[in-house]
Amino acid sequence: MINFLKTFVRDDSGAAIVEYGLALLVVASIAVGAFGYLGTTTNTNVTAACTALGSATC
Repeated sequence: MINFLKTFVRDDSGAAIVEYGLALLVVASIAVGAFGYLGTTTNTNVTAACTALGSATC
């Protein structure tokens, strides 16, 4: 049992999966923030264009 515990403590094969998961989380967070900002900016620009054209339906 002690040999199993020593081997288990030294085994770091699962660490790569955790690192990939964290990297994916960072990239996804950046993407969500960027899409949110771009969506808001696009909505503002389209609204301004509709107002400038005097269109009632946009």
